[in-house]
Amino acid sequence: MNKKAFTIAETLIVICVIGVIAMIMISSMQGALPDRNKTMFKKAYSVVERTVGELVNDETLYPYDENRIGFNNTDNVTIPGTNTVAGGARKFCELFISKLNTIGTPQYSGQNCVIDTSDGVTLMIPANATFPKVITVDVNGAKEPNSLTGENRDRYQINVLADGRVNVTGTLESEYLKSNNLQK
Repeated sequence: MNKKAFTIAETLIVICVIGVIAMIMISSMQGALPDRNKTMFKKAYSVVERTVGELVNDETLYPYDENRIGFNNTDNVTIPGTNTVAGGARKFCELFISKLNTIGTPQYSGQNCVIDTSDGVTLMIPANATFPKVITVDVNGAKEPNSLTGENRDRYQINVLADGRVNVTGTLESEYLKSNNLQK
């Protein structure tokens, strides 16, 4: 009687080979997944760019005045759909907030207006009348490391100019946006 079966050594060799192949596949798949922080920055940049464009092109919010171009016009206006008046140093910040899906009430901390969005991003907008404004984007909200530099950074900066142009100055941001055809 001749029975055919695998020996324990053959079974162990097959399991080891499958394990090595699985480790190679897992490590190559991790490199293929997008970096969540960069993805969230790309989304935040698009939201800021769209919102700024809507605001600067709205003649009821920023009427044309040859002496005060774009966001330099800080005259009082009523926020559409509300009875709230926005004007002065906080005009841009309050109108910007009105266009976003925010969680909770915006907080004013020093010279910044801090906003938490529904997708977990925190925006820190200078609440003053000067331009350009540097909006700091924290892509994971209050979670650590809360750093503008390094490999594990989660904060990025977006510049908003008085005429409505949006750009970035940081090396990583600029290279990332250029590589994804988001900025010329």
